[in-house]
Amino acid sequence: SGLEADDLMATVVARLAGRDLDIYLVSKDKDLDQLLSDRVHQYDPGKDEVLTAATLAERKGYTPRQAVEVQTLAGDSVDNVRGVEGMGPKTAAKLVAKYGSAEAVLAHADELTPKVRARLLAFAAELPKTKQIVTLRRDAPLEFDLEVCRTDRFDLRAARPIFLELGFSRLLQQLGDDDRGTETPTPIAAAPKAPAESRYQLVNDERSFAAFLDQLRAQREFALDTETTHPSPVEADLVGLSFCWKPGEAYYVPVRAPFGAALPGQLVLDSLRPILADPRVAKCGQNIKYDMIVLKRHGTAVSGVRFDTMIASFVLDSTRRSHGLDSLAEELLGHKMIPLTDLIGRGKDQLTMDQVSVEQVCAYSAEDADYTWRLKELFEPQLHTGGFEKLFYETEMPLVEVLADMEEAGVALDTQILARMSNQLADRMIELTRQIHRQARHPFNIDSPKQLAAVLFDELRLPVQKRTKTARSTDAQTLEALAEQTAHPIPRLLLEYRELSKLKGTYVDALPEMISPRTGRIHTSFHQTGAVTGRLSSSEPNLQNIPIRTETGRRIRQAFVAGGPGQLIVTADYSQVELRMLAHLSGDRGLTRAFQEDRDIHRVVAAEVFGLPVDQVDAELRSRAKAVNFGIIYGQTPFGLSRQTGMSVADAKAFIDAYFARYPGVRAFLDRVIARARKDGYVTTLLGRRRAVPEIHSRNRQQAALGERYAVNTVVQGSAAELIKTAMIRLHARLRQEKRGTRMLIQVHDELVFETPQSELDAVVEIIKREMTSALSLDIPLKVDVAWGPNWLESK
Repeated sequence: SGLEADDLMATVVARLAGRDLDIYLVSKDKDLDQLLSDRVHQYDPGKDEVLTAATLAERKGYTPRQAVEVQTLAGDSVDNVRGVEGMGPKTAAKLVAKYGSAEAVLAHADELTPKVRARLLAFAAELPKTKQIVTLRRDAPLEFDLEVCRTDRFDLRAARPIFLELGFSRLLQQLGDDDRGTETPTPIAAAPKAPAESRYQLVNDERSFAAFLDQLRAQREFALDTETTHPSPVEADLVGLSFCWKPGEAYYVPVRAPFGAALPGQLVLDSLRPILADPRVAKCGQNIKYDMIVLKRHGTAVSGVRFDTMIASFVLDSTRRSHGLDSLAEELLGHKMIPLTDLIGRGKDQLTMDQVSVEQVCAYSAEDADYTWRLKELFEPQLHTGGFEKLFYETEMPLVEVLADMEEAGVALDTQILARMSNQLADRMIELTRQIHRQARHPFNIDSPKQLAAVLFDELRLPVQKRTKTARSTDAQTLEALAEQTAHPIPRLLLEYRELSKLKGTYVDALPEMISPRTGRIHTSFHQTGAVTGRLSSSEPNLQNIPIRTETGRRIRQAFVAGGPGQLIVTADYSQVELRMLAHLSGDRGLTRAFQEDRDIHRVVAAEVFGLPVDQVDAELRSRAKAVNFGIIYGQTPFGLSRQTGMSVADAKAFIDAYFARYPGVRAFLDRVIARARKDGYVTTLLGRRRAVPEIHSRNRQQAALGERYAVNTVVQGSAAELIKTAMIRLHARLRQEKRGTRMLIQVHDELVFETPQSELDAVVEIIKREMTSALSLDIPLKVDVAWGPNWLESK
């Protein structure tokens, strides 16, 4: 596959991005320089040293973001990667620091000595390939579960004879065993193996397959699992299918296996297709959306999907540490599942599932189907007694098919737009670097927190805002505070530099690498179990986090385009949906009347709070009212409002007090939600989702206040999420019923994005408006803004 250990480390780092974790890469490989950040460090066990982003710049003269550029120019003799002849890392680092990138160095070759210029020009044709080689892959097909990596669960008594055999005597002492029979930590009880009566049958000849089909046709419900070659369902080839309809009994049907130990794939799929497509036969699975996409890609649609154990686990307890099958089986059924790594191994020699013996895959896959069925039988009565059946069966499960179709469809990307944008951002970052250095009166490493702190607080004498345990903070919040408090231009320049650097690395340069070679489109993954409020989330790429408040961030949307001639991108966005939901839930007469009369809610609130005619509300007053309107949902404090609007804290408090005096129904609603959370320990959304809020009982005032904000936010935002989920289900059914060519592609918070044939535009716009505005019966009218154009940005 061409993957190396550092590619897998890069992939793990990428998947853990955004988690509140400090990550240490245990290696002395300099290729890992490009992965370092504020939260990612490298530990060299030989030297017992930790290399951080800051120390990297001090020792080697370049930042993590510049590491690829430096290595492209300097090459790597260890990995047999040729760079510019005669150019070492120090020279390359100086040139990259001056010009910004390897390409920029090449573009400025005329400014260098004739010898260096000649060597650069000789290297020009190799530059793109070399850069690709030295850039670590962050999308390796790797199944990774952070919980599996925990090192606090081991049985020293069981490990001792192995350690002694291998000569690990010092390690035994470090773990509390000094060879004298001293007391060792009490081991965690080993999880029981599969019950002795478990019968897993391999079905890989025509006779056993015919007998299996006879049994399967008699079932009205069964668990289904697929084995494949890739974690992405769009890239995966089918290896086999497993089925279970009785605890302890399961069947595995291979279609790819070593030495031809499998049935012909076409025969299997042709035989299973009528059963899988029959909506009267109920199917259940663990993350069954994956299986649906894989099978659809192989020409077999799955209908009648009734139960997903991962989603059921989340609905029942969103605070559970993991909703993965291995974790659920061990926690709830006391059974330790066969680890995937037992079959395919780890690292550069890792196999794909079709390279593993069919007997091993049978045991693994049949166990998955078996324990999925057992969990279904466990969760079904719990959903009933907990009052979650309506939410689960009428919202979450129908949504699975919608999301499967969206993921399978993907979205087209204009890579030329992103390439131009990447160059523009690089040029702007170079100019920002020059301006920052000019303001500091000398060059320094902008990406080094230590050097930056010295410039800001020692040399420029700007006020320190906050400290970490080891240093003065230079985070975004600090820079924003300095920008507000001082007239010095450097904080704003630094904020812009960081924003552009993040956009460039996370989206502009990364998105083209995510295009599927099979389809030529990007296929994000949507998650129903990612946010405790019930909101959908997405990954690879995370479309929810594409910024829209800045011009640069919005321009990224321009690259998401219609996929062919005669196609348009259509966007549909709920207008002020969370405020409308607040009005519905609170029943406040003033808010309700404003929405029923379709008035500008922010202008109306400003007018009523300040006692002015609506036509005398200026932009500043409307902005303050808008901040309060949305801030109420998130527990806005007078201090927070003052920072956001520039008001004094006293004026902000007076504004909030006046707001609640004018809208007493909102105040009463917030009090009810908080009181209910204190009484029950949880809150409930419009369709019955629960979220536990243990923070509300904390003796720590800040934690308790946080619990209050969680409670209100979950009820309002979670109910709004249920509205758009319901709309998606209705739209998907309506478009399918009318056999439209329109496809739903993206969901981001309150917005849906479609790809529509131009010939259907008028009819589809009407369908979208009708289904979205009538998705749920509310006391408040819903409003949807629909627009269209050649790309996501230019939909008008």
